[in-house]
Amino acid sequence: MSQNLHFNILTFDWPTGTVKFNFHREEQKKLPRIHKTSFPSAIESIFPNIPSSQKFIATTFTGEMEGFTPLHIDFKKENPDLIKLYYNRQINYYFRKVTPQVIKQTFIKENQIWILLENQSTDKYWLYDKFTLSVQLAEVSNYPELQLSYDGRSKVLKRNVTDLIQHIEPEQFNWVLHGNQIAKYEKMAAWEDVDYNNVYPQLNKNLRGSLGFPIETKPRDNRYKGYLSKITKFYVDYLDNEEFRKLIPLHKNGFLPVALARVNATDKDCNKLSFGKKTGTDGFDIAPNNGMKLHGPFKKSPYNNIHVFYILHKDNIETAKKINGYLQDGLGFFKGIYSYAEVLLHTEDKFSIGFNDKENPIAEIEEKLKTRTFNPDSKYIAIYITPFSKYEQDLSKREIYYRIKELLLKRGITSQVVDPAKIKPEDTKNTYAYSLTNISVAILAKLGGTPWRLNTPVKNELIVGVGAFKHTAIDVQYIGSAFSFNNTGGFNRFEYFMKHEIDVLAGSISRAIREYATVNNPPERLIIHFYKTMSEKELAPIQAALEEIDLNIPVFIVSINKTESEDIVVFDKGWAELMPLSGTYINIGKNRYLLCNNTRYSGANHSAADGYPFPIKLKIDCNDKTQLQETRVTKELIEQVYQFSRMYWKSVRQQNLPVTIKYPEMVAEMAPHFEEGIPTYGKDNLWFL
Repeated sequence: MSQNLHFNILTFDWPTGTVKFNFHREEQKKLPRIHKTSFPSAIESIFPNIPSSQKFIATTFTGEMEGFTPLHIDFKKENPDLIKLYYNRQINYYFRKVTPQVIKQTFIKENQIWILLENQSTDKYWLYDKFTLSVQLAEVSNYPELQLSYDGRSKVLKRNVTDLIQHIEPEQFNWVLHGNQIAKYEKMAAWEDVDYNNVYPQLNKNLRGSLGFPIETKPRDNRYKGYLSKITKFYVDYLDNEEFRKLIPLHKNGFLPVALARVNATDKDCNKLSFGKKTGTDGFDIAPNNGMKLHGPFKKSPYNNIHVFYILHKDNIETAKKINGYLQDGLGFFKGIYSYAEVLLHTEDKFSIGFNDKENPIAEIEEKLKTRTFNPDSKYIAIYITPFSKYEQDLSKREIYYRIKELLLKRGITSQVVDPAKIKPEDTKNTYAYSLTNISVAILAKLGGTPWRLNTPVKNELIVGVGAFKHTAIDVQYIGSAFSFNNTGGFNRFEYFMKHEIDVLAGSISRAIREYATVNNPPERLIIHFYKTMSEKELAPIQAALEEIDLNIPVFIVSINKTESEDIVVFDKGWAELMPLSGTYINIGKNRYLLCNNTRYSGANHSAADGYPFPIKLKIDCNDKTQLQETRVTKELIEQVYQFSRMYWKSVRQQNLPVTIKYPEMVAEMAPHFEEGIPTYGKDNLWFL
C-alpha cells in the first residue's frame, strides 16, 4: 500500500554567500554570550591564543558595535551550534517584538511559543497551546530546517505567587509566567526588581493535588489529526508571511514530504505471534486477543494445583464473588480463564482475607496471612480488590497497593490487582469481559506460562532492557533492567538501581553473560535497549565488564525514546486518519530512525479502539562502528524493537514501546516503594504486570 508521508518540518534557504558576525573576546553585560561549544570554527583567526579554559565570548551576531571584531561566516560549513543559536535568536525576536507571544526558552535556546486560548480559559486559569520551533541543518533535506512540534496544553493559574504562597509551599512552584516569559521560579531569586504580584505559576502535578484540581485522563482520540491541525494553523497564523520570511526565508511549499529513499518497512512476518495449537490451528496471529481466543496460550502454566484467594475490604465481598464467578464461568465472549488462558484456578473456601480499615489495612492483612497455612505443593495467587483507583491523589492510599505486593512477594506469592469501579451495574454489553482477558493474560504470565511468543528463529544473543522512572515526590530517578537470554521475548531476571549506579548495572550484565555462557556458548552479541541515548561514561563500565570476562563481542546500543516522539512526527496524508502503516521506519539521519509501531496493517481494517500511537524514535550505536554500515544488521535491530513491543502481557492490547523498556520502567516505578527492595522471588517473576 503506497503512502503519502510528510514530516512536521519546514525548509528554508541558506544565505547567499557569507554573513558577517561580530564577536568580542570578553563577555559583555546585557549582550548575548556563546559557550565554547558554539565558538566559530575560525575563532583563532580573530582571537589568537584564546585559552581552552575560557567558556564564553560575546556576540551581537549581525549587529555592529564598537570594539567587536567581524568574522565572515559560511553557514554550510560553520559550527552548526553557532548557526542554530543565530536562527533561534531570530525566532525569539519575532515572537517578542513582531508578534508578541508568551515564550519559554530551553537550555539550548530553542523557543517554545505559548498561544493563549481565551475562549477555553476559565476564572481559575489561562489555557495555552504550546509549540516548539527547533532548528536543524540539512538533517532530512538539503536545506536548513524548522521542525514545528505541538507540545500539548498547559494551564497557568490566575492566582499570583504572593496570594498562593500563604497556603502553598514555595517548593511546589516550578515554571511561572512573568510578563511574556515562562521562567523557573527558583531562578527568579537572582533577578532584579521582580514584582511577585505579577508572577503566576503553571499548574503542575503538586499544585493540582494541593489545590484540588481533578486528575485528567488522556483522551484516546486520533492525535495525528489534532496535531496536524494545530501545527498547520500555527504555520498559517504566524509563519507563512513576509514578516517572518524577512528573518527566516521559509519555502512556500509547506511541510516537507518524506523522500522515498529514507523509507523502509519491517518484514511482514514481524507482525506474527506464535500461540498454542488448540483445535488443530497453525497457532499464528497478529492480534493477541484473537490469537488467545482461537489458539490458546503458547505455553500453559507449569502448575495445575493453583489456589486463588482474595484480599478485600468488607464492602467488596459481593464484587469478589462476581469476579470469581467471571473467572470460572465467563462473561459475554469471555468463557472463563481456563477456556481463554488454560489456567486451572481453585478458590479455597474461607481462605480469602477481608480487612476493615481502608486507610491502613497492612497490619490487619499481615496478621491474617500469618494464620493461613500455605501448602508447599500448591501454587498461590492473590487477587487484591483495591478500594482506591490508580488516580487516587492521596499518596498514602496509593502506597497500600505496593505494601501488599511486598507482603505477598516475601511469601513467594504473586498477585493481581482489580479495580472494582470498572465493574459497572449498568454494563449491559458485558464490556468488563475485555478487562477479564487482560487479567487472564497477566495471571498466566505471573504463573510461569507464556501467553504468546515472537515468531522468530532463536538466536544466540543476550538482550538487556534498561528503563527508568522518576519519582517526582522525592526527585529521584531509578532504573530497572530486564534480561532476556534470547530473542524470542521471554525474560529471565529483573533488577533495579538508582540512576547513578551504572557500574552496578554493568556488573549485573557481566554476571548474566557468565551465567548464560556456562549453559550455552558465549553469546554472539549483546544488545542493550536503553531508555535514552547512552553516553560514553555509561557504556564504559559495561565494556570493562565484558573485557574482564574476556568476551570480545559486538555491543549494540539501541536508544529508545521512553515517550513517543512528539518533536518529529510523520503523517500519511494518503489515509484519512493520517497514521502511517505499522512497521514503516524512516531514516532521520545520524543513525536515528522513526519507527511507526501500531495496528494499521496493509490490507486490514484498523480498529479505532487500538488507538493511534505516534512513532517511537530510535538511535543505533555499536562499539564496532563497522557493524553500523550493514543495512541488514540495522534492519534486524529495528525489527527486534518492533517485535518486542508485541510481548506486553499486561494487556491483549498492543503497546508501541518494546517491553525491554516498558517492563524495566514498571519495575523501577514499583520497587522503590518496597521497604526491603525486591524479594528474591520477584527477580525472576512477572509480579509487576
